[in-house]
Amino acid sequence: MLIDSSFDFNNINTLDAKGNNANAAEHQAFWDFKNYLKDDLLVKVDRASMQYSLETRVPLLDQRIIEFGLNLDYKLKVDKDYGTKFLMKKVLYELVPKEMFNRPKRGFAIPLKEWLQGPLKYMITDYLNDATVKEYGIIRPEKVKELLAEFNGGKDYLYNRIWLLIILHWWLKDNS
Repeated sequence: MLIDSSFDFNNINTLDAKGNNANAAEHQAFWDFKNYLKDDLLVKVDRASMQYSLETRVPLLDQRIIEFGLNLDYKLKVDKDYGTKFLMKKVLYELVPKEMFNRPKRGFAIPLKEWLQGPLKYMITDYLNDATVKEYGIIRPEKVKELLAEFNGGKDYLYNRIWLLIILHWWLKDNS
């Protein structure tokens, strides 16, 4: 989709997790810890709890636990039978009924797909129109048209890609 396909995204992910010994999953987890957690998940918990005057705690973010987890061998984090969070599950199996924690995640997702098809549809028009996409010259306009046609044609699972392109062009408009 990029016009300049030589752009190297690896330079963005240069945060250090256990030096050069970390594998790709550990680098991703460290990036999530440094960015996604503080800039997204914890903000949502904070806002939601303040809305309803709830006092919340995030016990697994204790500094000692974080340091312990970051320094664990990867084999203690992931197992073929237990999946991710191997060591934590192994301990919990002895203390807590499995049905309390061995279930699918429930996230904090917003109804972005519905918003892009309804009240935020104007953002597609404003930020992904041919003129705007061509003006900044980062994304191929024909690919944006294809993506929008697929989204409007029923492939509504593409909403995240569209949102990312909207945010990119919004940022470009505000910062150029």
